[in-house]
Amino acid sequence: MVRMIGKGRMNRNQNVMRHCWARYALAAGGLVCGIASGQESSELVGLINAFRTEPQSCQGARNDAVGPLAPDAALARVKLGAGANLLEAAREQGYQAARIEAIQVSGPANAAATLNLIQERYCRQLLSPQYAQIGVSHTGAAWQILLARPVVSADLGDWGQVGREILRLTSSARAQARTCGDRRFNAAPPLAWTPGLGAAALVHSRDMAERNYFRHRGNDGSEVGDRARSQGYRWRRVGENIAAGQGSAEQAVSAWLSSPPHCANLMTPQYAEMGAAYAVNPTSDSTIYWTQVFGTR
Repeated sequence: MVRMIGKGRMNRNQNVMRHCWARYALAAGGLVCGIASGQESSELVGLINAFRTEPQSCQGARNDAVGPLAPDAALARVKLGAGANLLEAAREQGYQAARIEAIQVSGPANAAATLNLIQERYCRQLLSPQYAQIGVSHTGAAWQILLARPVVSADLGDWGQVGREILRLTSSARAQARTCGDRRFNAAPPLAWTPGLGAAALVHSRDMAERNYFRHRGNDGSEVGDRARSQGYRWRRVGENIAAGQGSAEQAVSAWLSSPPHCANLMTPQYAEMGAAYAVNPTSDSTIYWTQVFGTR
């Protein structure tokens, strides 16, 4: 999810291992296999992430926005046959899944048509907070989408060190021009680490993990601007990305870059500083929660 605040205005763009396998066929077709072209795969991932970023109506109920999914090459390589064990198939490709599910469809000619076909019938899977990564493959008009959450270490290390790794990955991403959805961004300057923004990120990650929720508004009603200000950061512009379920800093940044509104937030050239943190609660829905806070003073 994405939160940006500037000049007083806010915009929202945005342990039992369980084997959940369902093979869905919406039209006549056989085994879905093969490697998707990078462009088509990335397009479908971006569309699914955009779908997850906004509240949706699903099977008669209103669903809150959920975090973006990080693309994973190992998941995209998984090939499923009739009666296949999905956990084992993913493990053969080097992916250790805590939870995984497959959607298979035949008929759509492109990524947009594929999302249009699955977003209503399989909205529960697409909008599940249990998933953090995605792998897409297709051959012709047959598509396979794997949704998964990796096994997460109980302790990835000091949150500040991990936050600075997010800073490094973010500044590296900003060094290259890129397209976020339908918006083109030029390369942007690197960001500087700011302790106050790091502390604000840690407060929110811990609160989400401990209270088992995923949204920008804190349990106490605070927004990112409030949390940054409470840490002594007097901002002119402030923004926030959050994610859940990713097992590393690299996966979290990959998820944000693969979601158009999160990518746009990350590439915004007006930001000059950043802080980031994570928190873990094995009994929560997503296990691990990530927060990235941007600012300009």
